[in-house]
Amino acid sequence: MTRDDRGSTLPLILGFFLVALLVTAGSVAASDAFVQQRNLQDVCDGAVTDAAATAIDLERGHPVEAGSALRFGDVQQAVAAYLARDPSRANVHVRIALSADARTLTLTCRQTSKIAFGAMFGKGAGVTHTATSSARAPVT
Repeated sequence: MTRDDRGSTLPLILGFFLVALLVTAGSVAASDAFVQQRNLQDVCDGAVTDAAATAIDLERGHPVEAGSALRFGDVQQAVAAYLARDPSRANVHVRIALSADARTLTLTCRQTSKIAFGAMFGKGAGVTHTATSSARAPVT
């Protein structure tokens, strides 16, 4: 080893350390984004199932008659009640769509949330997740 080669491994070690740090931070950020997407999908699935399964005449408290259609106002109230049960769902925005026969309900849920190390990857404002779920009202 010559005198000029001394200390040349330090920049190499620091470089590898920074690459390992970026890979680790990227893995954590991606995992966090994946978990948040799954949580939003769970909320959307629960809301659509709850709204379709409890399709009731909210004024009288009776189940929907066989062959009758879902009513937009009832579905809207059922979804709002489902989301209100858990304060962590407060920033979930839902778009409700009923099929032409008003028997199939489709919800599109959207949520913007911050992810771990998001600022390192230009996502400091958060990542927007979207989930879609549909269910058919029960036939009684």
